[in-house]
Amino acid sequence: MEIDLRLAKRLADIQRRLLELETNPGTVEGILEDAARMVEADAAMAGWLNEGTPLLATWNAGPQIEEYFFRTFAGVDRDGNIRSTDPDLDSINLTRRQMGSGVYHESAFAGRAVIESAAFHREAFRPAGMNHVVGMTTRLAVGEAVFAMGYRSGKSPALVGGNAEIILNLLLPAFANTFEALDRQARNFERLQRAIAESDMDVSVQEGEEWSEGGTGAFLNLPLPGPDAAYLAISPPDAATLASRLAAKYGLTKRQEDITHCLLDGLSTKDAAARLGISPNTARRHCEAVLHRTGASRRGELNWLARSLVLRSPDQ
Repeated sequence: MEIDLRLAKRLADIQRRLLELETNPGTVEGILEDAARMVEADAAMAGWLNEGTPLLATWNAGPQIEEYFFRTFAGVDRDGNIRSTDPDLDSINLTRRQMGSGVYHESAFAGRAVIESAAFHREAFRPAGMNHVVGMTTRLAVGEAVFAMGYRSGKSPALVGGNAEIILNLLLPAFANTFEALDRQARNFERLQRAIAESDMDVSVQEGEEWSEGGTGAFLNLPLPGPDAAYLAISPPDAATLASRLAAKYGLTKRQEDITHCLLDGLSTKDAAARLGISPNTARRHCEAVLHRTGASRRGELNWLARSLVLRSPDQ
């Protein structure tokens, strides 16, 4: 692959923006889009963990990936691995983080037949327009940062010719440096202590317990810096607490808070109406009002907004 002046300038611009990146999903989306266009991807997603909060951004992808991730998110184990209730996705996540920073084609983690039969592929990636995936990742103290490029066809010239991997390898140093710096900043112990003090979560320092496969125990287990094998155990937030925090931040009415509780519980509009004793049309109007007031474009984004408040005070 030849790097002409125009391509070199585009690469330099993305590298510069990566190095100036702040942890803002809107900013990430712009960088993600430009990187995806450079590698001729059909869709793309970015994911990382910040101060214990999982963040996702997508470009040209349907909502399925975001919704699937939050539905199957099982917290973080003591080694800093993001865990999933989907065993296939969990295995790929563990393998990718263990391999460390790099540019990887999906074939590095599983065969095509295994990928196509997996629930995460059938229910999320394929319908979202990311049937074939190549991406760059960097291991963080807790979780990892990922830019994944999706292609509808495995015969895409950028995949077959390897151009996508070449370009992503050129972006990888700036990508890794930036997200590692953001991770160090997020793990500043003073900031963490302040976040814990402001949180209404049940937080304690633990030693010796392992992450539970059954999904019981702490929602997040965040390793602490230092020589001791201590970690912060953060109890699971319930939908009522998250709905209350969203209501406080966005000025929702009591009925809007109730419908938010239903949405965070995963209820359909019809089921929410039945729980609250209102008509489906009234429930639908309340749902639309909640999405409008919070700025969420869909239910998956409302879930993300709620989780982003877990370790923040409502007025932040």
